[in-house]
Amino acid sequence: MFTNANNWPLEHWHIEISSKCSLRCPRCTRQEVPNGLINTDLSIDWFEKNFFELLPHAKKITFCGDDGDPIYARNFLTIIKSIKSINPAVQIVIVTNGSYKTPNWWEELSLSLGSADHIHFSLDGWDQNSNELYRVNCDWASIMQGIGSIDREDHSVFLTWAAIAFRFNEGKIDRMRQLAQDLKFDYFQLTHSTKFGSNYSAYPKDDPLEPSNKFVARGRFSRNIENISQRQWHDSCVDIFTDRYKNLKSLGDIQPLCSVGNKGLYINSQGTFYPCCWTGLRYQHNDNIFDYVDQKNRTMAEILDDPNWSRLFDSMKDDSCPNECREKCHTRSWTLEHATSW
Repeated sequence: MFTNANNWPLEHWHIEISSKCSLRCPRCTRQEVPNGLINTDLSIDWFEKNFFELLPHAKKITFCGDDGDPIYARNFLTIIKSIKSINPAVQIVIVTNGSYKTPNWWEELSLSLGSADHIHFSLDGWDQNSNELYRVNCDWASIMQGIGSIDREDHSVFLTWAAIAFRFNEGKIDRMRQLAQDLKFDYFQLTHSTKFGSNYSAYPKDDPLEPSNKFVARGRFSRNIENISQRQWHDSCVDIFTDRYKNLKSLGDIQPLCSVGNKGLYINSQGTFYPCCWTGLRYQHNDNIFDYVDQKNRTMAEILDDPNWSRLFDSMKDDSCPNECREKCHTRSWTLEHATSW
């Protein structure tokens, strides 16, 4: 019987349903850490055996990949329909590059979603040539066909144009925003990334992707989100996040966001659980980050209830916790805005 003995915030889940992707974005883990990449996805059987018993607790599920893109999961449409049949009120957020799916596929997806749900299209250009400067191997024509196939009536799923600021597009932001409006997107989101040469020595000193300083984030990424339509999306968990964050107690110098729920409890494409996607990244310093919790042949409920998770929170008290926890969740890094933004 699941007791949630470790008090995990069960309202929001971040699930990497597929590690597969058709693109070759240069700052993606697929390109930066090719060794260890396993192209796989979570099946409907996995969800039935491991996740559906937790689904009644969920208010939001974000399908977004560290390695892959959710739309390339073989059973994606079936799983979305099953989730909605079990918990019709759960909010679905999908983050995708949008390439290579047919209009019929997008029509079927949009019929399974409603006005509580949200699709983020990751678009950094304004046509094929500009978008593939970072989204290498994208297919602009199929992206545009897909966007045009999604029902844009008042009751339909929300759409966000999600761009990252790069050197090649920083002077074209107004053009991208206008195109988003013309295509009837609801929001335009601009992310300021940290993954540039001025932040990390692994990238070139004169980084060809790095934009002007005002578009580069320090410490962690930041986002500017603009409503460009008459529709207002409501995050079903934002009030919970806000109250929980205001009452959150620091563990030493660490203020763990996995206790708030904003990032979402993370499950990767192999069905492995992590407190957040940052701790699930495949970079070298994250190897065997939580190997004290045995996850083999156990259900997700059994994994969550494992008493050894107390070692993680105890390690935050004396700063012996994993590097990602110290870097991302140090008390100097977070504000209420960080905890409640998308």
